[in-house]
Amino acid sequence: MNKRIRLISYLIGLNEAIQFYPKLKRFYKQALPANPRIFDVGANKGQSADFFFSIRPDAQITSFEPNPRLFQLLTQKYKGKTNINLVNKGVSQAKQVLTFYINKLDLTSSFEALNPTSKYLAKKAQVMGVKPSEIISETIEIETIALRDYIQEQQITHIDVLKIDTEGHELKCLKGLFPISGCQIDRVQLENHQDDMYQSMDTFESIQAFLLENGYTVEITIKHGFGDFYEMIFKKA
Repeated sequence: MNKRIRLISYLIGLNEAIQFYPKLKRFYKQALPANPRIFDVGANKGQSADFFFSIRPDAQITSFEPNPRLFQLLTQKYKGKTNINLVNKGVSQAKQVLTFYINKLDLTSSFEALNPTSKYLAKKAQVMGVKPSEIISETIEIETIALRDYIQEQQITHIDVLKIDTEGHELKCLKGLFPISGCQIDRVQLENHQDDMYQSMDTFESIQAFLLENGYTVEITIKHGFGDFYEMIFKKA
């Protein structure tokens, strides 16, 4: 079963490398300035950090990853690299302790509980060769922070790109950030997938409305290489 999960992860990564990242790269090659500051919320295995470094090796990246095992992997991967700061915290609406659901396919681990009646979840479980109830491999308690607090504590005044990929927890991350004073955030990058995999997943319309309230409009939409998934990049008006 582990081999099957590894194969699925490999195929997803290969598909993204062929279908998705070249389009995203064309956009950011034009949009990113030199020495950009990037926040990567939901770092996973460093895919986004690697992507941004491939465009701007001088980027200053802060990566947040709550999964202890993945954080250990990131620590080893970027050992000695001075322009990436790894933070082993979850990001949410406030400083608190939340249950983190680690899924067998770690790309979909989340602070949001799975929806047992979801047809999308049933289909994903079938592809993985498990029952829907077996997708979660472990639950742990994780301390979360609010981005607003972190930015103010670190006295950060400008962020070029804020990328959030937290599997259904994006709106809570944004509510822990906006409104914010003293820091200009040029772009916010989010994944849009309309499914019912998680019990309390916020609609993308509610996320978009919240960003609009805080002065952000859609700049570009880029389709992923699989499923009905889109990457949405919002720009400060």
